Amino acid sequence: MAKQLPAATRHFYRFLGLHSFLIGLFPFFIPVFLWRHGYTPGEISAFIAITGAGFVLTLWLWDRMTKALPLSFIIAASFLIETALLASVFLDEQPGFLALFALLNGIYNCFFWITQRALFFETLNDANTGKRFGNFQVVVVIIVKTGVLFGGLLLDKAGYLSVFLLSVLIGFLGMLSFFLLSRPMALPARLQKDPPLRFRDVLHFRDQHGSRLVFLVDGPFLFLESYFWMISLFLLAHESFWKLGALVVLLGLSFSLLFYLIKNRIDHMPVQRVYTIAVAGYCISWLMRATVDDQLSLGWLFTTLVLITFCTSFFRLAFNKRFFDMARQTTAHRYLFLKSYYSQAFIALSFGVAAAILQVSGSLGPNFLQISYILAAVLAPMYLFYRQPEK
Repeated sequence: MAKQLPAATRHFYRFLGLHSFLIGLFPFFIPVFLWRHGYTPGEISAFIAITGAGFVLTLWLWDRMTKALPLSFIIAASFLIETALLASVFLDEQPGFLALFALLNGIYNCFFWITQRALFFETLNDANTGKRFGNFQVVVVIIVKTGVLFGGLLLDKAGYLSVFLLSVLIGFLGMLSFFLLSRPMALPARLQKDPPLRFRDVLHFRDQHGSRLVFLVDGPFLFLESYFWMISLFLLAHESFWKLGALVVLLGLSFSLLFYLIKNRIDHMPVQRVYTIAVAGYCISWLMRATVDDQLSLGWLFTTLVLITFCTSFFRLAFNKRFFDMARQTTAHRYLFLKSYYSQAFIALSFGVAAAILQVSGSLGPNFLQISYILAAVLAPMYLFYRQPEK
């Protein structure tokens, strides 16, 4: 008879599964939705900057709310916020729409990602961070990609209203399921006893591992991956939501077996060598992105996309293993929050500057995306400043 999972673990995977599917239905498509509706790279950069600012402000509130409210209430609120994000889309073309949409996106990102990381962190021990994160990533990818297939099909064939109604139904049922728990979920004990971080604590953060520099660097890279690279794939899919969804799922399936084998072995491989190789592959992946266009032969194009997907996923596995190992050996949950404060604040700053430059320069012409990818390849070696924790 299979061993039953603890209640807290079951609740975590319910939270993770529902939100991952909801993200696939529409938030995954936000960058290409904006592109399809005529927003320029400068306006999309401004959207990202406001999203980062919204995340930072919400994290300050989240850190304090969780000390006073049951975790199940925080989780239920995340579904309500996601519904508000989706509802704001109906205000498209109204004054202030982009700023409101971006702010709600930042609030939702904070409620989902910070809650998810706090709960996931509690499942780790000293010997399994790589395997645990790999397993976790496989689960997330499968559920998100399922949502992407449904979302892309509905957006192309039935329109946004169908996605909105399905998302609201799932969100309402998810919210209700957490409100009706017989025993409200409690915040992890280690997080509960930690006082909320003050901005002074964030500003004075220093360590011997290069954490602060890498936290700053990582923020913009995350949005280059999830926004601008997604626009590149959208263009390759001839601006079809359905074709984009199918392409993303196909790429995921093509490298999943190799990734599965690696994540089961990463905890037993030479840590620094694996990390260095992962960063080198990540640099190469950005150079490859700059070469991708629809003039390449189909076979070469698909091979290049698979390699980009694998190098990026392998890097994220190695980087997150190091990050969670560092969190376990330093300040635990506070380390998770510090990362988000620095990454999201620099997202707000860097993409705010990019928005201003793009507004003045007229989006740097048709080569804007390629220029961004080459710049990313030049900056990616900065991840090597992230020094491994000592045993």
